[in-house]
Amino acid sequence: MIGAWLVFLLSALGIIIAGIRLAPYGEALGRRLHIGDGWVGLIFLATLTSIPELTTTVTGAGIGVPNIALGNAFGSNLFNVLIVVVMDVLLLGRGPFLAKVRPYHTISGGMAILLTLLAAVGIVLKPEATILGISPISLLILAGYVVGVYLLYRAEQEDAPKEKERATLPLLKAAIGFLVCGAVIIAAGIFLVRASKEISLSSGLSASFMGAILVAIVTSLPELSTSIGALRIGAYDMIVGNLFGSNMFNILTIFFADAAYRRGSIYSGLGKGGTDQLVVAIFGMLITVIAVIGISLRSRRRVFGIGVDSAALLLSYLAATGIIVARGIQF
Repeated sequence: MIGAWLVFLLSALGIIIAGIRLAPYGEALGRRLHIGDGWVGLIFLATLTSIPELTTTVTGAGIGVPNIALGNAFGSNLFNVLIVVVMDVLLLGRGPFLAKVRPYHTISGGMAILLTLLAAVGIVLKPEATILGISPISLLILAGYVVGVYLLYRAEQEDAPKEKERATLPLLKAAIGFLVCGAVIIAAGIFLVRASKEISLSSGLSASFMGAILVAIVTSLPELSTSIGALRIGAYDMIVGNLFGSNMFNILTIFFADAAYRRGSIYSGLGKGGTDQLVVAIFGMLITVIAVIGISLRSRRRVFGIGVDSAALLLSYLAATGIIVARGIQF
């Protein structure tokens, strides 16, 4: 078990180091390709920082552990929204953070909620029918993601302000750096899920707990690292685009996990763990709703130095974590 923890920690370290460099490389690509910060966060950063979720979710499904697969996707979404609180704290009284971002991010937040709702419906219904080995629910998730990306592209073009010119890296250097970081994150993510499975089996922790809490937090560290980098240059829209875009992509990984799961529909393979996944999904939708409301209201009220919306997010996350841990630890 010591070896598994060592692999787990080294994999996490690799993800953190690679994630730290994503923001400057992503910003440079956006400048060179004349793409706004919000779109950089939504497509470039969200996709790359969600690769750990993709690899762990698909690998979990491929090795026959659907609870780790879905738990990782839902749990990562839960932690991603908590990053808003971290950003608010790091503003050191210059917030609230959500009052600084553009209103069009309510679309990406709403789409993340809708996609999660579709996945939750799949857990409740547990459909046995498949189309080419994939559940119709997962196909709806894929279609919803594509529609959501299109709507967000239109909204970003219409609502995002012109970006200020800043000195940046050459296109080739930015692209190479971005790809190298991606390769590190992919490799580390694969080792991470395998180590987490071994730890789960040997420590008495359920697969749902490992997926929703431990693995989810570690695989969300790239989002945290890139968000901190973006905060330093005042790219607030890049941060929210990254977080909500990552949450959309995380739910999309269930489609790929369903394709990788060789025992029928992945939803029907959850067994008793399906109830745990449903609880995590519901909490994920709840805190995303709070974030979307915060963006819409743009309240300037603060509690203990952070926005009231961030305080609500923090309390909701702590409550969710308490319930998940209580349900996930098996004696």
